[in-house]
Amino acid sequence: MPRTLSLHEITDLLETDDSIEASAIVIQPPENATAPVSDEDSGDEEGGTINNLPGSLLCTTAYLIEDGSDAESDSDDPSYTPKDDSPDEVPSTSTVQQRPPSRRRKMTKIVCKWKKADLTVQPVAGRVTAPPNDFFTKMRTPTEILELFLDDEIIELVVKYSNLYALSKGVHLGLTSSEFKCFLGIIFLSGYVSVPRRRMFWEQRTDVHNILVSAAMRRDRFETIFSNLHVADNANLDPGDKFSKLRPLISKLNERCMKFVPNETYFSFDEFMVPYFGRHGCKYFIRGKPIRFGYKFWCGATCLGYICWFQPYQGKNPNTKHEEYGVGASVVLQFSEALTEAHPGQYHFVFNNFFTSIALLDKLSSMGHQATGTVRKDRIDKAPLESDVALMKKERGTFDYRIDGKGNIVCRWNDNSVVTVASSGAGIHPLCLVSRYSQKLKKKIQVQQPNMIKVYNQFMGGVDRADENIDKYRASIRGKKWYSSPLLFCFELVLQNAWQLHRTYDEKPVDFLEFRRRVVCHYLETHGHPPEPGQKGRPQKRNTDSRYDGINHVIVKQGKQTRCAECHKNTTFRCEKCDVALHVKCSVDYHTE
Repeated sequence: MPRTLSLHEITDLLETDDSIEASAIVIQPPENATAPVSDEDSGDEEGGTINNLPGSLLCTTAYLIEDGSDAESDSDDPSYTPKDDSPDEVPSTSTVQQRPPSRRRKMTKIVCKWKKADLTVQPVAGRVTAPPNDFFTKMRTPTEILELFLDDEIIELVVKYSNLYALSKGVHLGLTSSEFKCFLGIIFLSGYVSVPRRRMFWEQRTDVHNILVSAAMRRDRFETIFSNLHVADNANLDPGDKFSKLRPLISKLNERCMKFVPNETYFSFDEFMVPYFGRHGCKYFIRGKPIRFGYKFWCGATCLGYICWFQPYQGKNPNTKHEEYGVGASVVLQFSEALTEAHPGQYHFVFNNFFTSIALLDKLSSMGHQATGTVRKDRIDKAPLESDVALMKKERGTFDYRIDGKGNIVCRWNDNSVVTVASSGAGIHPLCLVSRYSQKLKKKIQVQQPNMIKVYNQFMGGVDRADENIDKYRASIRGKKWYSSPLLFCFELVLQNAWQLHRTYDEKPVDFLEFRRRVVCHYLETHGHPPEPGQKGRPQKRNTDSRYDGINHVIVKQGKQTRCAECHKNTTFRCEKCDVALHVKCSVDYHTE
């Protein structure tokens, strides 16, 4: 019987033996092809490389289609099995019409020789140039720090394209920079003063009336600005960019976030979900996330949560750099290049198993950087580590590790579950002790932990911290257009970054809620435009339950004549509880149901 090979074995054979020329690989469906849940992670659904294929696909049966084969083609027959005289050779078949070779560059794979030794490295130097501390030589208010990001150029960008979009619909918007700041203040206020309907901010009823909002901007004016909000010219959009409506704003905000990034050496990289429940080609569902439906953004951040680079994920993009490393690794390399270009130096990047591979660690090492991250089992280049099952049977805290000849170490550690970590900048020693609860002993015990696990846990959570800060006071005002959620997210992001700078450089920092409130009060009190005298809105309904309760309806004299709520004639009296003008003789009829 001929020996069939798996997809993983065929790709290894092609990368190590240059004498084999092939045009395609035919694979059979994996075992869990029809299962409701697969082992695939979020990523490029329209393509990818061998570095980010799930284990079920790597283990399935595959056949190699070699160039120049003279055998008759039976590949269309599902029961066809290629003949093979030798059990050690790769089964081959041919096809009448050969597929064109892939244009994707194939990475040259070097077989690693693993040995059991610790990694000895020197910590990276960090940033070469000092941060621009001249911006914080004096005490700055929260609004001044925010306007380091939302400067005049950003505000004029929003004002220009919002007026242009409104004009294309036949509406003269006439938005100004001051009015947009007042509008933005209402957006920020809705994050900690939430009402079911945004129009309730302008109601006169005492349970929801907000005098700060109603005195700063009229309701219909806010609705008009919100419906015409734009940051790009619709006549000059890039058809290949699904986020071209937001691209000018994202590019300019990335420049400012990079400019004011704190002087850090460790940076984490992860995905960030922006909630959205409508329909769009870039909306994703990620199981297990606090926000499961929405847009996915790639974010690079400091360990405390300052986001210094972010990009929306839009699936397969032909302009993606470093695509030969896979979807996740390519965006990490883009972030490292942007960070090094803005602030030359050597850095240590930390990320999770969606991004980590030995090839990525090698590439970052060639750029002068170090990296640490959890890694999947099929991305450790066949490092001879103990299996998960064997480690789980041993004492908690047991670990196994191997090092290759290129300065990378892989460690598998037994904690609550078995975790595998790869690093080019941290080794096993010095070992540390961590506290864990033992179900068997019913008490906390000390468990030894390798240093590379400690580095990962210490510096990985930057993006999650930013996510927690933004979600805690996220604006409750929503729009129906698909770009409303990511557009408001951009403003929320820079407000969170401004607070991170405030707590970094200010001697007496305030919490995020107080920082946000001070920005809101400044924008609404300084840039608000109260209604002109004589302008009155639609009269609001009174509380009918208290009108007919028959308790404490006292008629008092008022200083001017107004119309009676019952007979509509002028009167100088009013009901003190209902706050309406009433004749004494009309009081009984008005308060009787």
